[in-house]
Amino acid sequence: MKVFLWPVSTVLISMMLTLLLLFSASSSDALAHTTTKKTTTNPIISASTDETNKRFDFGCVANPVILPPTDKYPKWQCYYYGNSGSWNCGQPCFLPTGSSGLAESDDGITNWIKIDGIEEEKAILTPGKVGEWDSIHTGVADVIRVNDELHMYYFGGSEEEIKMGPGSIAGFRMRIGRAKSTDNGRTWVKDDTYVLDYDENEGFFASWPRIIVPQENNKEEPWKMFYHAFNGKKWKVYSATSSDMGDTWQRTGLVITGNEDDEDAFDYQGIGTRDIIHWKDGSLLMIYEGVNKAGTHSLGAACYSNKWEKLNNGKPILEPGKGILGKWTTQVIGTPYIVPLDDGGIRLYHCGKE
Repeated sequence: MKVFLWPVSTVLISMMLTLLLLFSASSSDALAHTTTKKTTTNPIISASTDETNKRFDFGCVANPVILPPTDKYPKWQCYYYGNSGSWNCGQPCFLPTGSSGLAESDDGITNWIKIDGIEEEKAILTPGKVGEWDSIHTGVADVIRVNDELHMYYFGGSEEEIKMGPGSIAGFRMRIGRAKSTDNGRTWVKDDTYVLDYDENEGFFASWPRIIVPQENNKEEPWKMFYHAFNGKKWKVYSATSSDMGDTWQRTGLVITGNEDDEDAFDYQGIGTRDIIHWKDGSLLMIYEGVNKAGTHSLGAACYSNKWEKLNNGKPILEPGKGILGKWTTQVIGTPYIVPLDDGGIRLYHCGKE
């Protein structure tokens, strides 16, 4: 798996996008960045390759979560998850999750340096003990600054077996947890238990949360969480709110689905991972991963003012292996993460697989 950097100019919804991509899965997976002038791709983060000093991400890296620098912390940070080929307790893995790590850069694009964590295989967050809700695998999903702390929202799966087809699998019963750091992401302390359980009315799990905190001029609003579930047939996005800065969460229902009326739609099978930011005139912008009938993953966009409306006439904004994307994305493009820029544009990090 590799990470690439590329600059490309693309106009979407009357907006210039600077795209940064992160990807993980195997040695053929990649993360990249797109600029506004060039159409070439170069790696920015890759799976570790040193067999004598093996890290948790020896097999893959994925799901970039980006924190821009602050006055106190001048480095860009990229939190990500990966695994070295299997999950905890030797369980076979069917996702690139496992443990989570941290890399830092001066400009958010080049020279990413992985930070050695104190957990097993130099991770910063690892699965829990046998019998705990996150005992098989975990994955960072979002990181936010709260005063002098960092709060990580992650998801994890236990050894509970769920029947799927003719057999059963462990690690699919996922829930959402939280951990806190007081040393800028070097070490983390998990909450005693998860903050959001799965709901069988939604699907088998609750996973990949993204957190929206109120803007400075509207701090009385509740925090918002957007996550997705899978019911065996479709992926759908749901939400929850918190009035106590993330300590407790209350479900608020279905947010957005794929186009289930058109079998040719790029998101016919549903919508999974996504990121959401405050956007123009108090609206919200979502960039999401859609899955079509054949299982191909592409990226779409939606905007919320009074309701969620898909942009680009419901068509994908980025498709694997097409346009500005390199052949390393021919199988998958996903896990988008948006960073707003001072000039009103955005930088988009995501993953891809050849």
